[in-house]
Amino acid sequence: MAKFIIIGLAPQGLSVLRMLSKAGYEVIAFTNKKTVGYYSKYGDKRTFTNIDELKKQIDLISQNETKKINCIITSGELLTLIISEYPELYNTCTVQSRPLELVRMFSYKDKMYDYANNKGLKYAKYKLLSDYKQGDLKFPVILKRNCEVPIFFKTKKIQSENELFAFIQKINKEYFKYVLVQEFINLDEYVFLTYQAYLHNGTVLGSYIGNQKRRLSIGLTSYLEEVTDNHLKEEVQSIANILLNHSLYTGFIEIELNFHPKTHEIIFMEVNTRPCGTHSVLVYKFMNLSDLFNNIDDPLPLIERENVISWINIGRDVRARLINKDFRSLTQFFIAKKDIFDWKDIKPFIMQFLK
Repeated sequence: MAKFIIIGLAPQGLSVLRMLSKAGYEVIAFTNKKTVGYYSKYGDKRTFTNIDELKKQIDLISQNETKKINCIITSGELLTLIISEYPELYNTCTVQSRPLELVRMFSYKDKMYDYANNKGLKYAKYKLLSDYKQGDLKFPVILKRNCEVPIFFKTKKIQSENELFAFIQKINKEYFKYVLVQEFINLDEYVFLTYQAYLHNGTVLGSYIGNQKRRLSIGLTSYLEEVTDNHLKEEVQSIANILLNHSLYTGFIEIELNFHPKTHEIIFMEVNTRPCGTHSVLVYKFMNLSDLFNNIDDPLPLIERENVISWINIGRDVRARLINKDFRSLTQFFIAKKDIFDWKDIKPFIMQFLK
């Protein structure tokens, strides 16, 4: 069986680790001890503290191989780090996601929005914090990272110019170019959609469209329901085609969209060129997800399960329900497919509450 390197073991990395290991592949996973996947019984887990350590370990592994090892990057922050400081990984390994230049472009939200604009897609008006001037945008706004750099916040809702001014005093001015200020979209009026797919050379081999029914304020999804409206699914797939056709993109991808159920307006949010935080839903949706990697250069289409898939991250969803005082439909904890939780690999689920 082929050997795989995984970089990053947050929940989506854990999902990829389990999927490949259960299928019999040899997996070496690079992470730190703070990630939930570090505690999995699967794979050969190795830690690193900086990019030079990662380079040395991967070079050492590659020296003993007769062909390039397959590598899947599952962390947004590590993907950004590799693109900027370790792009030669794309020569050392067969990396997903690729091609590098497309992944690099999508890793910066301002460049991503320029790309979407050229494709005719709608998105919320924005400015880089380094370029922002008073009056440029309507409030409230959202502050978020322009790329996955280690700033102390992921997203922050700001109600006024004064609040914005006060908050940005906490941010080192060197990071202003890495922060986006974007007009806020009232999610109470919109449905937050996720489009997840696996592509090979720009061709979609399988996709899942879900409604992110509950999320934490920092943007992490806790409960997801599959979209069954065929017209909406076609519209979402059309947007994905506009973005990705002729791109030669290979790997897992997520496109986030906001859909207004009354006006049917769809607003483009962002692209994640990696397995996203709800990646494990794909393992439940497709019967043969791991078979993609039997012949990675010419993979077979994915086979969908017929039933509608709902998904839950128990730890996040308990927090989301408590924060919002929402105790409806508690049967979802039993019916929905579980993220992280696995009776055959239970330690990651337990350790997320103890660490």
